[in-house]
Amino acid sequence: MATGEKTRIEFSEMLGRRVRIGDWQDQTIGTYVKIAEAIREGDWDHAADLADYFVDEANVCFTLYRQWVNDLRGFLADAGMDAEELAAVDADVQSKLTTPEGNPWNAHRHWDSFRTHQRNLLKHISRAETDEALATLDVMKDVGRQTHDRDVDHTYGLMSAIQDNHGAQGIADMYERVLLPLFSWRYQKFDIDSHPWDEALETLLTVSCEAMRGHLVGPERTGDMELIEEEDRWVIRFDPCGSGQRIIRGDWEEDTPARIEPPYNWAVSEEPASWNHYTKGICLYCAHCIVLNEEMPMDRFGYPTRVIDPPVYPDTDRDPAVRQKCQWTMYKDPTTVPEEAYERVGRKKPRVFGSSHFDAGELPDAGALGLPGIG
Repeated sequence: MATGEKTRIEFSEMLGRRVRIGDWQDQTIGTYVKIAEAIREGDWDHAADLADYFVDEANVCFTLYRQWVNDLRGFLADAGMDAEELAAVDADVQSKLTTPEGNPWNAHRHWDSFRTHQRNLLKHISRAETDEALATLDVMKDVGRQTHDRDVDHTYGLMSAIQDNHGAQGIADMYERVLLPLFSWRYQKFDIDSHPWDEALETLLTVSCEAMRGHLVGPERTGDMELIEEEDRWVIRFDPCGSGQRIIRGDWEEDTPARIEPPYNWAVSEEPASWNHYTKGICLYCAHCIVLNEEMPMDRFGYPTRVIDPPVYPDTDRDPAVRQKCQWTMYKDPTTVPEEAYERVGRKKPRVFGSSHFDAGELPDAGALGLPGIG
């Protein structure tokens, strides 16, 4: 994307849906921040476009977590947990997800509240009411964050139960079930046998920034991140990523501890395995990035879509000079990814690349996810 390109919402043919367009540094700025800027500048039409699109970003996470929660419960049941025990495990997890007001967690009720605040925001924007619009935007963003974060906690508590009952292999088996639909929806298009890499890389960068804005990355949870272009790669850093890294840091917005600590007492990786880079202390949720971006595309295309450097627990020191950042690296030529990236997941770099050289089996129909477009 050209430097200085104005932020706009536009349909993407490769993704089959609308996306936020702008130069790459603009892509690293949270949509919440861009809405607030437009409101303060009195650019009401632009503010309305962005406020409408803000829900698109959040909806990908909300819809995806509905699938994950159901698949995680299903995995525990299929692995032998009876209905009564599963209900007790799930109830225990959800008992730790109360709202800041102390109310029981209800994902759909909170999502409805988020959408209600969005409609109120659009009303204030249509009336050019600056102060009311900014105040409503702040509430909307915070309700969206609460919804997202408790969904992540819900998935994590169930993942922890899977490791407690089935060890490291259970996590590997679980991700094979949970992630294949997501890989089918978003990642199969990054096969060099299907699309030229220069086109695929631009789309990969676009969805990378979009996804992490949806997770409300950044220390103030506004969706801001770092993006660095080097000669042979692009690097994105999150502080924190808003999902897995919040698990091992704790929720600094609500002042609750890392989910590895009381009252949660959920697990991190203990046994060395490819999905955790053979490292103890990797967040079980963070491991999905390793499986989805490294293992699955390596096995299907011969290269990773992103090389993942996740944080390691503990990461609870708030000092910016001490705390860790999660990092994603995307290579401008995927065939030049270093051998070390393959070794970390127990694989060897191949001599040929593209899906035509690998027999990885068919992918499921991504349409069942209910996610927009084709990635």
